[in-house]
Amino acid sequence: METRFQRIFLAAKLATIVLISNSLLFTPVVLASENDNTSVQVKADVERRDVLVDVLDTENIEIGVQAGLISIEDFESSTWLSAHLAYHISEYFYVKARYGQATAGQTSFERLVNSAPLLTDKQRHLSYYGLNIGYNLMPGEIFLGRDFAFNSVFSVELGGGTTKFTGDNNFTVNLTTNYRVFLNDWIAWDIGMSDYIFDTQITGASKTTHNLNFITGFSAYF
Repeated sequence: METRFQRIFLAAKLATIVLISNSLLFTPVVLASENDNTSVQVKADVERRDVLVDVLDTENIEIGVQAGLISIEDFESSTWLSAHLAYHISEYFYVKARYGQATAGQTSFERLVNSAPLLTDKQRHLSYYGLNIGYNLMPGEIFLGRDFAFNSVFSVELGGGTTKFTGDNNFTVNLTTNYRVFLNDWIAWDIGMSDYIFDTQITGASKTTHNLNFITGFSAYF
């Protein structure tokens, strides 16, 4: 019985010594941190670089000119010249008035058969004017190496207008995809593909034609 009490007494004594030792070790550190009002700032050793970001002008008017090719169904591919005037309603939506023209080539029948031309030179002149609604689908950036980055945007357009061809005025549906690279804060490089859809009766029967168009050019913002 006496031996058991001695063990309990020794265990309590050892626990007291451990608590006192820990108190003596950590108290100065805590006091020092409480009494020391100075703050230590650690600076990251990171090399910083200056980044210049072109911001587009606040004006919403866009004027552009383009050149390219149009594949007129049944009439070969021809040079296409166009221009547009656009107003940007918001960051995403815009309206665009478009005009383009080309001269149709010969049909397959005219090239194979030695006969009189189906159309006069005036009737081969094709012109289009219409109005599109556009949506900026994917704004982003394009990188040329480590030091050059340009703002860019991919957009889609839907619209309608009139195509004058073979002496007739044909209602036309226009589908367009457009990719613009902003070279600075007021000029952009345009790349676009369009489909001009209208009905013709050149071969006698009425049919819907798809006239695919590829263009590139420049646009200015004011």
